[in-house]
Amino acid sequence: MLGNRNLNWTASAKTLYHLTGRLLAAATIGAIGHGHKEITPGLLADFAILLGIPAYDLAALTGIDPPDQTPPQNPAAADVAELIWDIRSLTATQVQQISDKAKALQPD
Repeated sequence: MLGNRNLNWTASAKTLYHLTGRLLAAATIGAIGHGHKEITPGLLADFAILLGIPAYDLAALTGIDPPDQTPPQNPAAADVAELIWDIRSLTATQVQQISDKAKALQPD
């Protein structure tokens, strides 16, 4: 699902951290993706935020028990997940141009 959003392991780890505060190494993301690391209910909830999918839906897809409580969601998480989905078909150059423009618009 991360690959469908053009998120490699490093981009997934960085985005997961910014949206949820969970710090995972890119290699850990890869281990999860390859089924070498088990996903906990809390991790499932964090990936649900990253993917923009309700945790209970992701739990149904994966067969992993959902968490008893989902963590509070970063207010920007839904917008970020939608943006990631929207830009999935852009080329790397186009994404870089958008990133450069966004950085130029940020105050110093």
